[in-house]
Amino acid sequence: MNTRKIVLTALFSAVALGIYVLESMIAPISAIPGVKLGLANVVTLVAVYTIGKRGAFATLIIRIALSSLLFGHMMSFFFSLAGGIACYGAVCAFQKLLDRSQMWALGIISAFAHNLGQIIVAIAITSQLAVAYYFLFMILASIITGAFTGVCAMYCVKILEKSKIL
Repeated sequence: MNTRKIVLTALFSAVALGIYVLESMIAPISAIPGVKLGLANVVTLVAVYTIGKRGAFATLIIRIALSSLLFGHMMSFFFSLAGGIACYGAVCAFQKLLDRSQMWALGIISAFAHNLGQIIVAIAITSQLAVAYYFLFMILASIITGAFTGVCAMYCVKILEKSKIL
């Protein structure tokens, strides 16, 4: 990774961490516990399209590690890591199949994968398969929040491309 990509990765990580902190201060958007917009995922999606997959992965891991160290508990680290890695894997798998105008769909896929990763960790920790029923509620949340984050990421990428910053 060259110096430019390292700096951009650090910048994206800082922005993602800031967004994560701000989002944690917002009241829940749903009566379903654990449903969040996932605004830090916007940064991950933008990073994939602007600095590449390696930089995006580094951004994701740095944000998860710092947010867990500064604001979370060890359990939140495992949930965030599982969700983040599942989300990243889904983005990498589907990015080539969808063009930039379909980033809303990539947002939905990544939100779905994120929630699936977290449910798998919950099942592993509790040893209760019944936790999987919660995923049914999270599917609807994935569609709504994922579409929103995907559209936000799409406009961010367009703005960054027009501005010639990256």
